[in-house]
Order: sequence, then C-alpha cells, then structure tokens
Amino acid sequence: MNASQIKIFYPELNISGDTNVEVSGIEIDSRKVKAGNIFVAIKGENFDSHTKIDEALNNGAIGVVTERDVSIPGGNLKILTDDSRWVYALLSSLFFDFPSNKFKLVGITGTSGKTTTGFLLYRFFNAIGIKAGFIGTIGIGHADLFNRSETFPLTTPDAFPLNRVLSEMAREDIKYVFIEVSSHAIKLKRIAGLKFYKKILTTIGEDHLDLHNTFEDYLNTKISFFRNGESAILNADSLYIERFKNIAKKHTLYGIERPADVRGVIISEELENVNFVIKYKGNEDIINLHMSGTFNVYNFLATSTFIFEEGYEIGYIEQFAKNIPVVPGRANLLQRGGKKVFVDFAHNPLEIENVLKYLRRFTDGKLITVLGAVGFSTEKKKTEMGKAASIYSDFVIVTTDDPRGDDPVEIAKGILKGVKGNGKIVLDRRNAIKEGISMLNKGDTIAILGRGDEVEAHYKDKTVYFKDLDAAKEELSEI
Repeated sequence: MNASQIKIFYPELNISGDTNVEVSGIEIDSRKVKAGNIFVAIKGENFDSHTKIDEALNNGAIGVVTERDVSIPGGNLKILTDDSRWVYALLSSLFFDFPSNKFKLVGITGTSGKTTTGFLLYRFFNAIGIKAGFIGTIGIGHADLFNRSETFPLTTPDAFPLNRVLSEMAREDIKYVFIEVSSHAIKLKRIAGLKFYKKILTTIGEDHLDLHNTFEDYLNTKISFFRNGESAILNADSLYIERFKNIAKKHTLYGIERPADVRGVIISEELENVNFVIKYKGNEDIINLHMSGTFNVYNFLATSTFIFEEGYEIGYIEQFAKNIPVVPGRANLLQRGGKKVFVDFAHNPLEIENVLKYLRRFTDGKLITVLGAVGFSTEKKKTEMGKAASIYSDFVIVTTDDPRGDDPVEIAKGILKGVKGNGKIVLDRRNAIKEGISMLNKGDTIAILGRGDEVEAHYKDKTVYFKDLDAAKEELSEI
C-alpha cells in the first residue's frame, strides 16, 4: 500500500509529512514494528504507547498515528487524530483493500450465544455447498477447513489481524463470513471500517463490566452496533429489546415468548434434545433439535431466521437440525454408568444460571458445579457467578480459570463469597475436576463451566495448556 492512498480514501484525516512512501504494515506494538510500518500510538487503560514513538521510529516506522501533536523527525508521515483506535481500524481495512466489501459479512453480538449461532450458520452454508467463513472464540473457519488451533486471545481480533484474515477469506472466494462481535470490539473500534451485510442480536445480560464499569454503558455499546442502518435480526425475548428495535429500523424478530417473525413453540425437552415447532410466514414444521437447552433453541432460531431471509425454505432447516454439528466446548455431554459430565463455556451469571437451571431438570441426584472466573473480573461479577452456581447446585467447587496475571486466590475468594451453601476452593483446575467427578453417584451430574474449548490459561509467569473436556474424559474413565 502506498501512503498516498490514505489521503485519497480518508481525506478527513489530518495528515502531514511524506505520503509518497510504501507501507508494509500497521502496528500497535512498538516492539514488533518493522521497516515500512505505520505505528499507531494508543492511550490505553494501563499503558500509553505514545511513550514508545521514538522506539517505533528507531525500529523502522515510516509514519505515526498519534493523539498528541508530537514532533516526528525526518519528515515522516504523521496522522494527528483524537481517536487512534478508529484510525488504526480504517488503515487496517485500507491496507488489505477493504476485504469486507468482497463478501457478505455478518456480525453476531450478545452476552451469550454468539459462538453457537455463528458456528451453526458457518456449518449450514458449507453443508449446502456455499463457501462460508467463521471467526470466533473457538477458532477460524475457512470454508470446509475449520482450524481450532487458529485462535486469537480476543473474541474479536484487533483490526489489523482481523482484516488480514478477512483478506485471506476474500481470496478464497468465500461468500459469507460470520464473526462474533464482542462489546470490547465495538467500544475499542476493532470493527470500524468494516462493511456489514447483516447483524444479529442473541441475548443481553451483565458481562464485561471490567471494561464498561456500568451495565448501561455495556448496553449502549451493544445498541451502538446497530446504528448504521444494516438489516438486523433481533431476539424478541431479549432484555431491552425495544431499545434495539428503535435503533435497528430494518429488523426481523425471532423468539419463543413474545410475538416474532420466526417463532419457536417448545413441545418437549430432554437432556440432549428439544422438540419444537418452528413458525415462519404461515409455514410451520416440527424440529427435533439434537442440542441441550432452551438457550440453544434461541441460537437455532437466530440461525434459522438468517437462513429464511436468504431465501431458503423450511425443509432446509429441518434437514440441518437432523445433522446438527457439535459446537466445540458448548454443551458437550459425557456419560458413564448413569453419571453425567457437562462441559460448557458458560462464564457469566446469566449463562451459568441458564445452563444449571436446565441441568437441574434432568438430574435425579446431586448437581455439582466446577467453575472459576477470568482475571480482573469485577467483584460483582464474581459474587454473582458464585450465587448463580449455588442456587441450582448441591455443591460448588471454585477453581482457577484464566487468571491473566491476576491473583488466582483472590479470584476464587471473590466467587466463594457468592456461594450460598456447600462450596469450597480447589485452585488446581485438574484436581477440582477430579474431586468433583469422584463425588458422582448414579443419577448425579457435574457441570464444568467457564472455559469450554479453550486450551490455554495465562498466569503472571507462565502459560499452561489445559482443556476441560480432555481432563473430564480421563477422570470419568477412572471411576
């Protein structure tokens, strides 16, 4: 990319210095800057990289994006802005020649259900011969090739790596890309500059208050995702749905409880199956969904609504339900000798409540829960997680999740404060799972929550490989 293109595509930017230079990349980490990069200085919560501008220039940066009117030596390119994150996203999109313009990009946001909804849509279109991509917590899908090891530390990647992946998908002639859009991604402008075809809302509950401080800020951030006029698919039963409807003027509703364009009427539920009637434009069919929980009916309805809007008839939905793919780390069930082990990503109070309420209905004996919280969660979130777990569980084992440099002991204590009833701390997650499974008798269930399919836990001084499902399989085979 030649820097002169920046002026052409973004004439509103305050640009000075030499623009007749080739740009080799856009970088926000001064330590990783290479010759020809533009360095973007960002003032974050804990660190201000404006202090690293000299280091970036010494490493070969040919330009700087800055929120301060600093002097840049040698006539190098300077972009002065009041929002470096926004410019970073715009430049990233330009660098890769606006990849989101080359397919139908679908953003899925909500407190829970993003991964399952996006993954189901990704699998559906590939199953019928239409190339689709997926970017989410559990991995990246390029058409039929799904790489669970190709993940980012963030639900929605930073702007430059995100546009790089989108560019790869554009070259592969992919027609749809389904991407999880977190509240962090919206607030921190990671998705600025992307062109969305449609946007989907799953559920709304409290989460990520470490970033947003208040629920109102979190809610407003989610609502802001729907401001740009794209067609939206909204959960009619979601909290604050009227506020979303007021912003997303062109919308289709799905739901169970309230009137909706696509509606599910539940007939019967088992632990791993839900039978329900799906209704759409005067048509209806009985769906036998091989997934657990009402929460997954909502995910399936969101998926179905998008499929309907793309012109596919109800028979496609029925057939897809019969061959529903397993979503890694979501509602994964193991059974042996009448003992059940349920592994799920549920990591906030709303998700924990939904999962445990459902498991309680299908557990004749004890329900044991193993859970932790990620580092730097708010005290309120940790307490509410413990409270939600203890309402439906007979015993709660609080353990470590992903400390991210935070103190595992203090995290666990915060959760245990909310546990009303029988509970204890077992910091080592493998030992916590082992102890929980050893407590099982016939008819009992253990829920192992919080990590799903994640494979790494990050401590201050080390990164540990650990996968809940692998540990659960090994421990269950021992009893």
